[in-house]
Amino acid sequence: TRGGSIPSLFMAPSLIDRQAYSTLFFFAVIWLGVLIPVGVFIYGVLSRRRLLKQITTTIKASQFFEPDAANEIYHEGDGKYLGIDTQNGTILYVHRIRKGQVDVVALTMDDWTNREVEGNRMLRLYTKFPDLPRIEIATPWAQRWYDTLGAMEHKQYSTPQPFNRYVHDRLEALER
Repeated sequence: TRGGSIPSLFMAPSLIDRQAYSTLFFFAVIWLGVLIPVGVFIYGVLSRRRLLKQITTTIKASQFFEPDAANEIYHEGDGKYLGIDTQNGTILYVHRIRKGQVDVVALTMDDWTNREVEGNRMLRLYTKFPDLPRIEIATPWAQRWYDTLGAMEHKQYSTPQPFNRYVHDRLEALER
């Protein structure tokens, strides 16, 4: 390069003309070192989003679980979803732990014991399940969801069949 400038994408033709192949090779390796990890990250986020959408679409039904858009959040980067259906009193939590392993937790108002908000951004829901005693999700709506769950806590809800049985059956159908 002339005058100590850094080679850019637009300099590639002039490097080829001058037969500066070692500089061109170095330039290509640097850019591949940046673009490949970014591409892998984007692919991972998109595949987690696709998985979360596929699972939640399979489970959504008006008699069991159909939250308003204001009561659900997709965290594609973390592979998490949380939805609260205020009409049916059901909560769905999906967490892709690692490739091939996904936790899908169906909760009713009777399946959790306590809730808390930390710093207006982190919602915690303490469950009665020993395998998953606490659900945590970061959301800008943590305080609103905390209040919503408090209002729902004392209402009586019913679904045509137990919500966890319904979710189990829908997931079995999805796996086939």
